[in-house]
Amino acid sequence: MSRYGSRFWTTTKKGGKELLLPSSEDEIRAYLKKYIGGYLAERQRKILLKQVATTPDPAVDEVLKAFEGVQPEAFAEITKLHRLSMAAENLIGTLLEHYLAECLEKNGWIWACGETLRAIDFLLPGDPPTLLQVKNRSNSENSSSSAIRLGTDIKKWYRIKAESGQTNWKKLQKDTGVVVSEEDFYAFIRRTALAASK
Repeated sequence: MSRYGSRFWTTTKKGGKELLLPSSEDEIRAYLKKYIGGYLAERQRKILLKQVATTPDPAVDEVLKAFEGVQPEAFAEITKLHRLSMAAENLIGTLLEHYLAECLEKNGWIWACGETLRAIDFLLPGDPPTLLQVKNRSNSENSSSSAIRLGTDIKKWYRIKAESGQTNWKKLQKDTGVVVSEEDFYAFIRRTALAASK
């Protein structure tokens, strides 16, 4: 890892900081302030459906016309709905973590949000603690993030199997002892959307 800024910090590939010891009290305070700030910001974040910021690719319209015979007058509505769908997909991971935090924290789990712990989303204190990483889909992980779990006791759970669309809530219930479900997740989404509209 390359060193930038403080001589006791390293910059990770994702641009985050890791603290090296020994460090001064001021350096430790600044480091902790960053992570505590990120933790609190994530907990207090108002969840909103944000428009996709990228510009649509005009070749998509040409593909739809050439391969599916879609008429040009339908392109604008298709583009609008596609971008809304992309925005919704981008939000599901955040909604899932917030839903699980609501369910798990009542049962002693700690939500490690805001990049508090690397590759761990939730932990249950104990000796040893139970460490859990959650994903929305079975295919929503790249090889470098899966490699982080090698040689660790981090359990991985995903909500939906990408190939079949089957949900995986029963495994999470077995791993955590907490009752969660797709129907309850949908209810959480509706409550969150209603709160965001106020």
